[in-house]
This record gives sequence, structure tokens and C-alpha cells, in this order.
Amino acid sequence: MATEKAQRKRDLILDKAKILFIQRGYAATSMDELVKFTGASKGSIYYHFDSKEDLFIQLLAKQNQEWMDAWHEKKANYGSFEEKLYGIADHMVDDFQNPLTKVAEEFYINQPNDNTLLGKLLTILQGPRVLYREILEEGADQGIISPDDIEEVSVIFGSLLDGLSTTFFERSQEELRVLYRKGVSIFLQGVLAGRAED
Repeated sequence: MATEKAQRKRDLILDKAKILFIQRGYAATSMDELVKFTGASKGSIYYHFDSKEDLFIQLLAKQNQEWMDAWHEKKANYGSFEEKLYGIADHMVDDFQNPLTKVAEEFYINQPNDNTLLGKLLTILQGPRVLYREILEEGADQGIISPDDIEEVSVIFGSLLDGLSTTFFERSQEELRVLYRKGVSIFLQGVLAGRAED
């Protein structure tokens, strides 16, 4: 377990690196630039991170956790199961304004076929599925949707939201919000119809 001082240093490196990656992009940021910009020695960076790729993956994991934590803070503002589904979709749309999102797209596209790296990325991308499952379990507990196959249904819901994100470059934020809300409406029609058939 890292000491509090080591954790603070690690977080400082991540926070500074985030600024540099946003300014320059992933590929254009060298390890030497990270050393200069963060004020940390190369040895210190390598103490906390195996490589530039590992540093960036840890940055994405940190951002993903912050996104999930922000949802937990917002969640109480939504009363019903349906409102929570629309709310988490809006929460995702709001995150598209995060400037690290574009850098992450560049990172995903340019990664070699490294199974360890891909496994770490997959773990990060699957994180929000826990939140979707919580909302769907709440709907099942209330008798609104079928309790069967909640895991699969959460994968489908997450895939819907993730798939819609491919239109990020084609639409404005408000157009995306409308599209996401329509997607949630169609999803709800399907799960509610499934419950009616039980």
C-alpha cells in the first residue's frame, strides 16, 4: 500500500500529466516533456508508472472513477428508476465536454494489439456498467422490470450508451442529449414490454 506522501506525488503527476496530454495530445507528448511539465524526475515517474501508456491508463482510470463518484453524488436528484436511466445518460453526454475525452479517443485508436493494455482498458470501460446494473436492479426490486438477466440487460444498456458516443463528432452536445434520451426511451419501451409479458 502506497504511503500518503507517495499517493499525493502520484496524484500530482497524474493531474499535471492530464494538462499536458490535453494540450499536446497523447502521441505528441514525450516522457521527457512529462518530466519537465510535472516537475517530477524520470525515476519518480517510473516509480509510480511502468510507462507512458501505463501513466495514461491510470489517468483514464482516475477520470473514470471521478465520473462514477460524480454520478453517485447526482443520483439522489433523480426519484424514479426511469429518471435515473435518463439522468445517467445525461451524465455521459455532459462528460463529452471533458477535454481528456478526445485524447482518450486518440489513445484507443493508436494502441498496438497488446493484450495486457487492452485488458486494462476494458476494465476501465466496464466500470460504468456497475452503475447501470445498480439502476436496473432498483427497477427490478420495485417490480418495474423483470429481474431476469439484469447482467445482460446492463451490458445492452451500456452498449447503447457507448454506441451512441460514436456520433460525438457529428452532433452538438444538445443534439447528442436528445439522441441519448431517445435511445433511453426506446430501451425503456423494450424492458417495460418485457416485464408486461411476464
